[in-house]
Amino acid sequence: MTGQPLRVGIFGTGGIAERAMVEPSTLVDSVQVIAVGSRDPERARAFADRFGIKAAGDYASVMANPDVDLVYVALPPTAHALWAVAALRAGKHILCEKPLSANGTDARAIADAAEATGRSAFVGFHYRLHSFTQRLLDVIGSGVLGDIDDASIDFSIPHFVVKPGNIRLNGDLGGGAVMDVGCYAIDLLRAAWGEAHVVSSSARLYDGDPRVDMQTDFVLAFETGIRARVRASFLGDDKGQMSLTIVGSAATLHATSVIVPQWGATLRVAAGENLLIDEKAMEGESSYVAQLEHLVDVLASDGPSPLTAAHATATMALVDDVYRAAGLQPR
Repeated sequence: MTGQPLRVGIFGTGGIAERAMVEPSTLVDSVQVIAVGSRDPERARAFADRFGIKAAGDYASVMANPDVDLVYVALPPTAHALWAVAALRAGKHILCEKPLSANGTDARAIADAAEATGRSAFVGFHYRLHSFTQRLLDVIGSGVLGDIDDASIDFSIPHFVVKPGNIRLNGDLGGGAVMDVGCYAIDLLRAAWGEAHVVSSSARLYDGDPRVDMQTDFVLAFETGIRARVRASFLGDDKGQMSLTIVGSAATLHATSVIVPQWGATLRVAAGENLLIDEKAMEGESSYVAQLEHLVDVLASDGPSPLTAAHATATMALVDDVYRAAGLQPR
């Protein structure tokens, strides 16, 4: 790939394909979106015409396109494994929109297919590439907080956002609050403290589909001895929450907008009345742009990445365990 841009084909024509791939690609010279596929080729053509994408058709046409280097799988989670594995076997690298898959078994299938084909598979936890997130993780690991006494994450979407008809409320498509926002929390906590197991979990279910959690509260215990409380919810107040709080023996950390740092993320660390850190995310920096730049670099150098499917399989296994502990079945 040296000397030429990363050429991307897209599976899916939903809004996330526009926000996470088409728009940021216009800001990264080394990335070009050249093809789009849909179950309905006419829908793909309309999407392509709207954004000036050269090729449009069904999924097979994208995989057969010799110019496509990487396929962005922007489909419901229950479709990820089928089409990600197919694209890998067709010789393409893949980026799956988060979560990587519907469950841990499907996640492992994607990771195994990447290894077998010699292609690379990534999950779209874009926030991990933002400088704010990197700074946040550095502070957590620096020792400035002392011994960790308590940690909590609240990822609550405002109650008026996820309404009937939204695919996040469809059990057949892998809907649910843990699948949508809880997977971010698990990924961030694993980045901070390593591997964990589920201590407890309780869910409030959607009346229209009792397989779907509207809100789940769970506790993770890490091998370091740290425990973290997580709320993943579609029932937030009018403003919602994307906050992380860590109470340590020496100081307390509070961070906001931690999964979308470009929305004005803040980081504060205080020891009593003494404010040790008071920072904001850099204005104008996009985690989606950073993700694309990272993929270009990793594929060119075969370097490490926090977005690999192999790493994400453990996140999906924990998602499964959170659901089981709440009395639900994995997706």
